[in-house]
Amino acid sequence: MERAFWLLDRGARFNGVGVVAVRGPGPLDEALLRLALRRLQAQHPLLRMRVVGDDQDLRFTEQGAGPLPLRVLAAASWQEAVEDELNLRFADDADHLTRLTLIRNAADPERSVLLITHHHVVTDAFSNVFVVRDLLTHLATLLATPAPPPVGSLPLLPPLPLLLPPAARRLGRLRQMGAFVYKYGLCRPLRRARPLPLEQPAPPAARRNRLLQRTLQPEQTLALGQRAREAGASVHGALCAALLLATAETAYATELAAHTPTTVGCFTALNLRPQLTPPVGEGLGLYMSQVTTFHRIVPRPPLWQLAREVKEKLQATLATGEQYLTMPLIGLLIPWRTPPGPAFIRRFDGGSPAALGVSNLARPPIPRCYGPLTIEDLHLAVGVSVVGQLMGQATTWEDRLNLNLVYSEPLVSAARAARILDGALAHLQAALVS
Repeated sequence: MERAFWLLDRGARFNGVGVVAVRGPGPLDEALLRLALRRLQAQHPLLRMRVVGDDQDLRFTEQGAGPLPLRVLAAASWQEAVEDELNLRFADDADHLTRLTLIRNAADPERSVLLITHHHVVTDAFSNVFVVRDLLTHLATLLATPAPPPVGSLPLLPPLPLLLPPAARRLGRLRQMGAFVYKYGLCRPLRRARPLPLEQPAPPAARRNRLLQRTLQPEQTLALGQRAREAGASVHGALCAALLLATAETAYATELAAHTPTTVGCFTALNLRPQLTPPVGEGLGLYMSQVTTFHRIVPRPPLWQLAREVKEKLQATLATGEQYLTMPLIGLLIPWRTPPGPAFIRRFDGGSPAALGVSNLARPPIPRCYGPLTIEDLHLAVGVSVVGQLMGQATTWEDRLNLNLVYSEPLVSAARAARILDGALAHLQAALVS
């Protein structure tokens, strides 16, 4: 699984970025931040790793690993800096798989923005959140105690396939495989799900991850949760429905005008940590998966009807155990030929059965305050690699719902992405009063 993520990065960058706005008694001290990074690296073994070997035999090792790099920017737009980080590849021979950026603002010296960039081969969304928490914890410790005791290392956790629950192993896996093959193989000709139309085809090397950001304010966010409960849906279902409807209006306008029945897929990113045996808790690693549900968007359904459908189909899909297959299976599809990378990228280029995806991290389970430091805002973004072209990434912090849309340009233009994101917000706002 990790090898597959490493090879996919050869096609288009596969980085994840955590964005945390921190308020403190003054600007974050660069020297103190570097000390906190050393303590963070001593705590988490995956932050001391690099990848060595060739494509047939890739391995994590601490040998030759270096300190986590830090760059400092002044008064930069964090959105532009995130785009740079999403598109800056970790070299094959790099001595690190995580790096940090500190953004300062002379107009508001008490507010700093930290970007924590990971290669997706070592972390998922929850890993990034726990890194944010632990880094700020070490900073608070250093601010309070100039010479704190050394940090002990957490154990290196096993990979996801070794921790799957008993029902996802041995004979249980045969049942899941049967449901998987039926859904994606036998039903594919009948479903005829449409891929996202490309505006300008381009080879992977010519693509760039781009980011658009919008926010629902607290009163709207709270109202969305209440309205979703009343409708028998969920906030996640509403986000998927809004993005699907906006995508229909933007990318499938011809089908809408002609009333041509159109079905598309929407994938949902999932946290598997609580379901693993034993649970991995707050350890770093790839403990996530995704599943795809399919929905008729032309004729255009009402938002709450579609949101309920997303919730119901997602529950039915999880009952089959598909989430335990999606990520481990990807590694089995790596070609045996040498080198496998180019063939693997061609196999997965635009290969997702979904037109778009949604990741929703509601109220990350970390504190707001760390001594004199306070988290004011939090965002997550991950590159869409070569597998897909469009992904909505939601994070709720302080009752604000931050919705980031990452898209692959020029496959999706900035104008189309803006119409989809703004259209989705318009659908959500209209649904609050419907």
